[in-house]
Amino acid sequence: MANEVETISTFEFTNVVPAKVEAPGLDELVANTDAMLKKYREFPVVEENYDQAKKTRKELRDTVENIATTRKDTEKKILTQWSDIKAKIMGIEKSGKKADELMTKQMNVVEEARKEKRQQVITNEVTKIASDNGIDVSRIEFNPKWVNVTYKHGDMVAEIEAQITSLKKDDELKALQINQIEADAGNLAVESSPYVSMLDYRDSADIRAQMKRDIEIKKAKEEAKKEAQLEAERKQKEREENATKIGDKLVDEDGEVVTPVQKSEPEVFTRKLIVTGTREQLKAVAKFMTDNNIKFGGE
Repeated sequence: MANEVETISTFEFTNVVPAKVEAPGLDELVANTDAMLKKYREFPVVEENYDQAKKTRKELRDTVENIATTRKDTEKKILTQWSDIKAKIMGIEKSGKKADELMTKQMNVVEEARKEKRQQVITNEVTKIASDNGIDVSRIEFNPKWVNVTYKHGDMVAEIEAQITSLKKDDELKALQINQIEADAGNLAVESSPYVSMLDYRDSADIRAQMKRDIEIKKAKEEAKKEAQLEAERKQKEREENATKIGDKLVDEDGEVVTPVQKSEPEVFTRKLIVTGTREQLKAVAKFMTDNNIKFGGE
C-alpha cells in the first residue's frame, strides 16, 4: 500500500559492564556526617567571633565543594562514552514523540468524524424506535455512552425501551388525572383547562382541592360584593327617607341633592330542566312556578 511505512528497527547494547568504583571510608563518612557537621550547625556567630565564623564557613564550603568535584570527575570518567550514546538515543526518542504527536493529531480528526457519524446513526435509530412506539423522541434521555463503539447495541435498545415503557405509564396516569379533573370541574361548573395545566408541576389531589378552594373564594367575594351593594342601597334609601323635598328634588341635611336609586331589573336566567314525578307532583311544581311568576313551557 502507498501509505505503508517501514518499521523503525530496535537495537540492544553489547559489552555493557557495570563500572567498578571503590571509595574506601565512604560508608563511615556518611554514618558520621551529622556528628562532623554538628560543630558547624551549632557555631555561635556573634560580633566578637564573626571573622572566625567566616573562616569556618569557608572551610565547610571548600570541603563540600571538594566532595562534589570528586563526584563529578568520577562520573565523567565512568560515563564518557555513555554521554554520546545517551544523546543519540534521546534524539531518536524525541523525533519519535514528535511523529507520534503528529499522527495522534490527525487520528483525532478522523476519530471525531467517526464519532459524529456514529452519533447521527444512533440518533436516527433512537428516533425510529421512539416513533414506532408513538413517543416524541425529545422525551428520550440520550445516554452519551451509546455512541461508544464498545457499548452493546442490545443494551442501548433495552434502555430506550425501558424509558418508553416508563413514559407510557406516565402518560396513562396523566390521562386518568385529566379525566378526574375534568369530571370534578364539570360537577363544580368551572373551566377545567387552567387546572389541567397545573399537572405539570402539582399533585392531582392538590389541584382538585385547589379547585374547591377557588370556588369558595369566589363565592365569598360575590357574597361580600353583594353585602356591600345592599349596604350602599340601605344607606341611599335612608338618605332618601330623611331628605326634604324641594320642588321636584330631594335635598339631604347637608344640602346635597339626593338622586333616587334606580332599581335594576333582576337578572333572568334560562335553564332547561327535565322534571320527573307523579302527575300530582308535576301539577304542584307547575303551580309553584306559576305562583312565583316563573315562565316555563315546552319547546
